[in-house]
Amino acid sequence: MKLNWEIDKDRALTGAAKQNDREHSIHHSTVVGASEQDIQLAIDASVEKACELLENNIQDDSRYLLFGWDSEVSTLTIVVTDDDKRHDSRDVVQCHLVTGGQQPDPEDIQFWIKDYLTTCAPFLRYSLIAAFHRGSRATCTLL
Repeated sequence: MKLNWEIDKDRALTGAAKQNDREHSIHHSTVVGASEQDIQLAIDASVEKACELLENNIQDDSRYLLFGWDSEVSTLTIVVTDDDKRHDSRDVVQCHLVTGGQQPDPEDIQFWIKDYLTTCAPFLRYSLIAAFHRGSRATCTLL
């Protein structure tokens, strides 16, 4: 699935990345799809987009490729961040899922991300730790 990505420097961040003051370029897309397959393809495309941006996002203190799921707004936010998860990369990827009232299962989203990363060459080039959270960055699950 190919997503239409828009880049916005002034857009307010939702979820995980809003806690730091750095200016961000938010690469965002909205996906309308009711099937589980559509959601999985959108998640895969989002991870692919984030991995395409890794080269520009890696800093000396980069440690995590962090995936944050905000179930209130059905948005996946992907950032590269440091050990303390306080200083995010300049480029942020956000995918908003519109599913017609049925919330995607966060366990499925976490599985699809992990599954995609196992064969993602751009991700495997770097020594980043993939982590997933559902609200608080303090309670991440390693992928």
